[in-house]
Amino acid sequence: METTDSLIEANTRFYRAFELFDIEEMNELWDKELAVTCIHPGWPLIQGRSEILQSWINIFNNTMVMQFTITESSIKIEGEWGWIVCTESLRSVVNGKVNEGRVEATNIFRRVKNQWYLVHHHGSPIIN
Repeated sequence: METTDSLIEANTRFYRAFELFDIEEMNELWDKELAVTCIHPGWPLIQGRSEILQSWINIFNNTMVMQFTITESSIKIEGEWGWIVCTESLRSVVNGKVNEGRVEATNIFRRVKNQWYLVHHHGSPIIN
C-alpha cells in the first residue's frame, strides 16, 4: 500500500507543479536517466527532457490560471514501473479567455531509490 501511496503522491506533485506553474518542481519530477516523452492535448510527440521542459515553460508563460480536478484514476504498479490513467477536469485562462474541458491522461513513472519519476505524460481531449 505504501508504494501505491507514494505513486499517488508523485502524481499529485505533478498536477500541483502544473497548477502553480512551478518549472523547478516540474524539472525534479521528470526522469533524468531515461529517454522521456510527452504529448500535450493537440500537440505532436515531444521527446527529451529539455524539449519537454521548454514545452512546460511555453504553457506556463501563456496561461494565467490552471486548475485541475482529477477523477476516475486507475493505478497500476509492476516492479519499478507505475502508471496512472485518469480524467483531468481542467479550467484554464489563456489570453483572458476561460477554457473548461476534460482530458484523458496517462502518466507513466519509474521508481528509482524509492522515488517516482515521470517518463511519459499523454493527454488526450475528451470530446463531448
